[in-house]
Amino acid sequence: MKKRSVLHELAIKLGKDPKRALMKLIQGGLLFLFGTLMILVSERALTDSMVQELAALLGVIVAAAGVIWSLIGYLSMSILRIYHMLNRKD
Repeated sequence: MKKRSVLHELAIKLGKDPKRALMKLIQGGLLFLFGTLMILVSERALTDSMVQELAALLGVIVAAAGVIWSLIGYLSMSILRIYHMLNRKD
């Protein structure tokens, strides 16, 4: 029962503010695009070296962080919002 109450509290907290969720979704998308741009720049502008590989790795990390941030925003906007509406006590 404790795990359910923790999930319920999280759903209520994240589902209450759709503006913040939309901002997270947009920020995550932009972060993903920036990470992808870093990968493309490292591929085309840098010569084959360890620096190129590290720049590409940094781009992958930034892109992955963007995907996770967008996922949090998307879940806050949709699934957690629906969960909040279904479990609201009127």
